Amino acid sequence: MAPLGLHANLCGVRWESARFDTLQEQLVVHVSHTCRLNVIAKSSDLQTIVDQLVSPAPALERLMLIVDNKVRPLEIPARAVMPHNLFAGSAPRLSHLQPHHCDISWASPLLKNLRLLDLHTLSPGARPSLGEWLDAMSQMLKLETLVVHFATPMAPPVQTVILDPARVITHPSLTQLYLVASASDCTFALAHLVLPALTSVHVHAISEYSEAHDVRTLIPYISRNAHGPQDVKPLQSMIISGRDHLTEIIAWAEPDADIEVQNALTLIKATLAARAIFIVSSHVWRPGTDLEILDMTLAVLLLSSLRSLTVQNSSSFPEGHWLRHAPHWKSLGHLRLVNLAVTKSFTEVLHKDAGRDGPLLPSLTKLSFVYPLFYGDDYLLLDMVTHREELGVPLRALDLRACPVTPHVVQLLREMVAEIQGPEHHFPAIARWPTLSNRGKDMVLLFQGDVDEYVDLDEELEDFFDDGIVNPWSLGYDDDDEDEDEDRGELEGDDDLNDVVS
Repeated sequence: MAPLGLHANLCGVRWESARFDTLQEQLVVHVSHTCRLNVIAKSSDLQTIVDQLVSPAPALERLMLIVDNKVRPLEIPARAVMPHNLFAGSAPRLSHLQPHHCDISWASPLLKNLRLLDLHTLSPGARPSLGEWLDAMSQMLKLETLVVHFATPMAPPVQTVILDPARVITHPSLTQLYLVASASDCTFALAHLVLPALTSVHVHAISEYSEAHDVRTLIPYISRNAHGPQDVKPLQSMIISGRDHLTEIIAWAEPDADIEVQNALTLIKATLAARAIFIVSSHVWRPGTDLEILDMTLAVLLLSSLRSLTVQNSSSFPEGHWLRHAPHWKSLGHLRLVNLAVTKSFTEVLHKDAGRDGPLLPSLTKLSFVYPLFYGDDYLLLDMVTHREELGVPLRALDLRACPVTPHVVQLLREMVAEIQGPEHHFPAIARWPTLSNRGKDMVLLFQGDVDEYVDLDEELEDFFDDGIVNPWSLGYDDDDEDEDEDRGELEGDDDLNDVVS
């Protein structure tokens, strides 16, 4: 019998009881030759389905179970529980497991042969102890990608410093790690792992202390995992974003990866290849904590080979930050500034006389300005370009497409800079450059631009995910489409089951 692939979205559909019962019966009958099973449903419906799947699934390779959670503020999200006897504990070919809002034991035999595990939001009672988690990790020797959103062990109370953990697991095959949790839980998890094959780490930590002590403890583990001897190339491009209660750093081992980001979709596409992503957010930080965390993180990352950098959407990137970190960025050739405050602090630093080690950023040859808006002070830019020439490190290119610089100043700049782009009066005007932490709102802004480009990129990203690449930015199923005529289910390889769902 041909292998069966089932993709069923039972949300927003009024299923008659008899029809739902028939679907369950057919799933039980055909589970032995099902190779791919994806089900999105309300918690009660999903629980009913998984409770019936107690026969071995020898052909099953991929399993995705998602509880549809559309909850109001302060409501507790509904969830399902994957029973211990699911598939009688026998699914020897299972390589991809993605339960979202479905509790599963880390001791489940279904985990042993996985190459990808994507766990979203276990209930507090289902989160493992440290021993259970490390036992499971030591058994999953084939695991290549681990996505855990609030699903690792919870750190002991007032966990601020971890010295010489009693047990550390060296995992030989894990190459991609996506971790979302409190900063203390992130530290607790990373402190007990050594990942010699890691080529991509994405951490989103929620800080729970006003002084960010929990994040300060986490930062050394971010540094340890952001680059290592297993990496063929050094970190070469980076995006820095932030605001009062947020710090966001994205780094690549390829040059100009940050420059490829123009909107929310290109951001997501680019970050799929990011070597390291570190996002920290908090609602309790005192003023200025975001800048302290950014300062500490930049100080420990290996950025001596940095070639391109985008600094954007920050309330400020103060002069002190430039003076502390820019001397280590001697290879930086392209700098993109997005934000008036960032631009002002940078131009003030460049106006300073060369220090004992020579001019700041000696390799800088191209500057890009995106919505810094000099507010009529075009000659600030002209003075900066002139000063760089006087220091013997002239700029060779300026990207002014998004800057309303006057034609007279542009003409003066052309006498000193070989390549100038813009300004363009029709350059797409958006209020802010896209960030991962604001991706939902940023997506909406795409419809103000080229819809065809949106559709093309959206289809390209779907191809990425269909090929088994994890979308680390999905914090759970989120679909506002309530059309009852769509997504009733799609079955491949069995006419009888197609008749049941259609």
